[in-house]
This record gives sequence, C-alpha cells and structure tokens, in this order.
Amino acid sequence: MREAGDDERDEDAAEAASTPAADEPEAESFAVPTETESDRETAWRRALAEAGELTPGVVDAVATIHGNRGMRAIEAVSEGRVKRYRDFTVVVGYAEEYVVEDGGCTCKDSSYNLDTEDDDQRCWHVLAAAVAERIGELDRHDMWYSDVRDFL
Repeated sequence: MREAGDDERDEDAAEAASTPAADEPEAESFAVPTETESDRETAWRRALAEAGELTPGVVDAVATIHGNRGMRAIEAVSEGRVKRYRDFTVVVGYAEEYVVEDGGCTCKDSSYNLDTEDDDQRCWHVLAAAVAERIGELDRHDMWYSDVRDFL
C-alpha cells in the first residue's frame, strides 16, 4: 500500500536519475559543440564523448586532422589548463587566457591564421576545450569569469 508522500519521493527519484552527476559533462553545456561541418572532426568528438577518456584512436585522429594544434590541445588538457567558469570556458595559453564559446575563440590564431574555408582548422584552445569537456577534465570555478578577468 502506498503511503502519503510516496508520489513526491518518486518524482524526486526520477529527477535525480535524469540529472547528470556533477562530474559528468552535459552536452548542452559544451562550449564546443560535438557536431561540426567536418565529418572527421565530429567523429573524434563523438568517440571521445562515448569513451569518456583519451584513447589512442582519438589521440591519433586529433593529431592527424589538427597536427601541432591538436597535440598542443591534448598537452593543455593533461596540464589542467582548461577552466570552466559560470559564464565561460577559458583555456590558459602561454601568455594569456582565451575565452572559448560556441566553438570559437578569442585568440589571434582564430582571428587571423585559420582558413575559414577549411572545416578542420581550429585553434588549439578550441580543441583543448572540446577534449576537456568530453572527458570531464575541466578545472571548475564557481564564479563568473567576467569578475575574475578584472583582477588579471
């Protein structure tokens, strides 16, 4: 026999089951979307999200498609240089921090060097954010980057 409050507990349990754990990446919150104009890039992002870790196949794909930029991205992730704030994902570069949002970046490489006609070209900051998001290797900060930026 069901008792008073059982419906509430059932609803709470259903909500908890459908809510990702705090360390689990949420697809909707990715600063770098999984789907791209490049089938090859979309494939490695999907494989990475499925595996939840860097696999030799994904590392090979990132290196093959993105070359030195891809390797610098993996290095940045392994060094913990991808930060998630309330408002932005930020990648710590060698001289500055770069905001990555909606698959784009504030760096000069993105602005001046990348061929806009080549769907496989991304700056290493965007690649690092894409990797870190899918394997849960984000240095999370419960604050607004716009507030932190004022101190830098």
